[in-house]
Amino acid sequence: MWCFDLKLDLGGYRFPPDARVRIEAWRGNAFQRWDWGRVSAPAAPAERNRILTDVPETSQFRVSVIAAGASGRLLGLADKLRPRLPVESLLPLVPADLGGEVWRLDYGQGDDIVVLKVNRELPDFDQTVRADPAFRGLVMPQVLRSVLERALLVDREDPSDPEGRWSSWFDLARSILPDRDPPSISFDAQDDQIAQADGWIEEVVAAFSADKVKALDGYREAWSAK
Repeated sequence: MWCFDLKLDLGGYRFPPDARVRIEAWRGNAFQRWDWGRVSAPAAPAERNRILTDVPETSQFRVSVIAAGASGRLLGLADKLRPRLPVESLLPLVPADLGGEVWRLDYGQGDDIVVLKVNRELPDFDQTVRADPAFRGLVMPQVLRSVLERALLVDREDPSDPEGRWSSWFDLARSILPDRDPPSISFDAQDDQIAQADGWIEEVVAAFSADKVKALDGYREAWSAK
């Protein structure tokens, strides 16, 4: 389980000193909350009480300042805060009960980090995903394709926005295909523009998959030997 730390400085705001401070973590329907004292005297819970028991480490956080008394009036809110993990990953791995599926992408909600759910019944799932060439050669190109389709064709995010949800994935795509910038697709884009985006995604995936050919050949050999 993960424990989080928080540095909170409310001195630059004109909140009433007796206003209550609350911290919340959430992802999808999972939710966890902590009371953090008053504006004039923030009080972090003990470390054992800051463990993420009900939410994953890929959760977003929010800080709320609430008026003292029974009104419950919201005085301030800092939302969509992403924690800095000890080991940053573009695609965190999460064991999950997936039935007969081996893997599944979880996009969450809003600005959630996309995670790769892997069937917990898969032996040594973490090692398999990170090191097995057959798994990476067969699965990761489709993961990349799915994420870029979500970013460009569903969310229609501007690839030039450095603060966008998918900016890190666009940076990855640029490193894979440096001679082709990702296209910008508006919500009223014409069919030819959408086709252009589709073509760009396929070029990125093809370039990404070029060094996975040996893995695919190895998989074919193993399959034919059965």
